[in-house]
Amino acid sequence: MKEENRMELLQVKDLSYAVPDKQLYENSSFTLRSKEHMGIVGKNGAGKSTLLKMLLGNVLPDEGAITWNPAATLGYLDQYVDMDQSLTINEFLKSAYQELFDTEKEMLKLYETYGETGDDQLLTRAATYQEQLEIKGLYQVENDISKAVTGLGISDGDADQTLSALNRGDQIKVILAKLLLEKPSVLILDEPTNYLDQEHIEWLTEYLNAFENAFIIVSHDTDFLSNIATCICDIDFGSIKKYHSNYTDFLKQKAHLAEAYQSQFDAQQRKIKETEAFIQKNIAGIKTKMAQGRRKHLEKMDRLKEPEKKVKSNFSFKLMPQSSPNVMTIDELTVGYKEPLLTVRDLQVKKGEKIVITGADGLGKSTLVKTLLSMVSAISGKAQFSPQVVVGYHSQEIEWENTEWTPIEALANKYTRLTYEDVRRELAKCGLKREIASKNLYMLSGGEQSKVKLCDLTMQPSNFLILDEPTNHLDVDSRKALQDALKAFRGSVLLISNDEQFYSTVADHVYTVADKHLIRQ
Repeated sequence: MKEENRMELLQVKDLSYAVPDKQLYENSSFTLRSKEHMGIVGKNGAGKSTLLKMLLGNVLPDEGAITWNPAATLGYLDQYVDMDQSLTINEFLKSAYQELFDTEKEMLKLYETYGETGDDQLLTRAATYQEQLEIKGLYQVENDISKAVTGLGISDGDADQTLSALNRGDQIKVILAKLLLEKPSVLILDEPTNYLDQEHIEWLTEYLNAFENAFIIVSHDTDFLSNIATCICDIDFGSIKKYHSNYTDFLKQKAHLAEAYQSQFDAQQRKIKETEAFIQKNIAGIKTKMAQGRRKHLEKMDRLKEPEKKVKSNFSFKLMPQSSPNVMTIDELTVGYKEPLLTVRDLQVKKGEKIVITGADGLGKSTLVKTLLSMVSAISGKAQFSPQVVVGYHSQEIEWENTEWTPIEALANKYTRLTYEDVRRELAKCGLKREIASKNLYMLSGGEQSKVKLCDLTMQPSNFLILDEPTNHLDVDSRKALQDALKAFRGSVLLISNDEQFYSTVADHVYTVADKHLIRQ
């Protein structure tokens, strides 16, 4: 079906929005039509999540209008939604039909009152409700839920287990299944692959490709975007531009347009310099009128905006020398809290070796890391570092002592021998501009905060890096920079990651969590 024949679900017109020291978008417009599968991309801090908040009505634009078709229904995947963990899978999925159940309850009440009073008006109202419920499929609910549960790979018997028994990856699948049952005309997802293992990402990819309605997805996962998006909205250079192509073709088109724009800008700059030189030379001579005419022309010229210079991240981890051939030994280690989550029977990390651990969220990977670092007590067994080992740790959670601090203040307070200018230079190496480094931490995007944490890690010499999901929130260029830095690091690495595209060129050995054990692939 041609785009012009598809129903317009969303119109964004002349959208402008600024945060302190930065214009995120200016006079930007785009539309979403039925059945379009849209990916939203942009570097860290470009305003991707802010745009989603605007589309959902949680943030108001400075200028412009966001108009949803009145017939459009939205389904938003909130990974951090506060779910009632005591609900069973079946009960949670049934909540997708709460409006129908409420109507049914009202209908039954009318029938009950009719039985007591014999009022025919009550009977007519109840019959109207019943007709509506039949049309909306109330009596197919059990069948629809059974199909959804089967699609999740869960047997009907297991549908009675509580949400608390599921790992986070399976919980997200259940949330998505609920959204599917609600049949929204537009799905809105923000970084849905964060915390999902490869199996769950493949499931999500199939699910989205089979989704008949429209969706809008923010993601830095290029493989994922390449497989699911039919159009791309790129946030760059203070504007939002829609490309009617898949992700791979979008990259080619954007590169071509950027090259053409740079040529136009350079040509205009040459023309301006030539004109200014002519004016300066002739303003007081016999060609005064000609010079004045060119000056007026110059004043009226619609000057092109200078292309934004890309600030590249350049992570480089300092190596602390150590002579021991082994870095860490694990022997029959069981980790968890009240109940065991994961057992590692035997694992040695050698000097210079890079180990990757994958698996769905909630299976004990982060708990293992925290146990190794003595942040959580082991249930049984032991892990031992060699005496000369110095660990550099990057946590999955981004936490700060004081979010009112700027990145410069946060690092200067830790590295007291460095001046503010020294710290600013270190932050610049990691792709953080001066204006970003001078903002309060709470004002930064997730990706920008992650870069500050990684900058901290580059400033402390170590010989064993332990990184827990470091690519969450990082843009494509920053992921590549981190990948290159880990490959170049001559120390040992323990990396928790489900981003196969990222870790495949880094890992010497890959382990996965299965049946509460660490299994080498």
